[in-house]
Amino acid sequence: MFRQSNQQFRDLRPRACGRRGCVHLSAFTFIEVLAVVLILGIASAIIVPQFTSRDDLDVQSATRAVMADLLYAQDRAIATQQYQYVVFNGTGQSYSLYSGSSTGPTTLLTHPVNLNNYVMTFGQTGSNNISSDVVLGAVSFNTQNTVAFDEMGTPYAYNSGTTSQLTQPGTIALNSGSYSLTISVTQDTGEITVN
Repeated sequence: MFRQSNQQFRDLRPRACGRRGCVHLSAFTFIEVLAVVLILGIASAIIVPQFTSRDDLDVQSATRAVMADLLYAQDRAIATQQYQYVVFNGTGQSYSLYSGSSTGPTTLLTHPVNLNNYVMTFGQTGSNNISSDVVLGAVSFNTQNTVAFDEMGTPYAYNSGTTSQLTQPGTIALNSGSYSLTISVTQDTGEITVN
């Protein structure tokens, strides 16, 4: 019985018969090899780009965080009916949120989530770091580095005890590798957009 079942399996294998007798074939066809190479090529085209640097995603994430903080300052100005300030520090790669009056910032705010001082950093580590790969670029609110929001949420440029209306949209540039996004704060309305 064993010999008979073994014979059945032997007959199922492909054979080639010639002058020297029958030879059992065990190889892949060209189509099977081509299909495997094609599947591996498609898989590598999808997977390999995910291992490279994602500077575009880093900049987008940091932009959303900065926009959220600008909106927080603007909303807080309206809710508290006090001036709120966002002070950008390009050399220190950070920005801070303050409350104050029309003459300037007086009190550093506490971050509502982690309860630390509201000093957000770039390129560093810690709970207030936005991204270690993103760099704070040029900041300009009428050539100043501080934006103030009044009781109506209207943005102003601030410099040494004086607030002045924005004559053009204020801008904040964020960079990572070859990618860059610019946040704009529209004069008069305070609308915050990304370019």
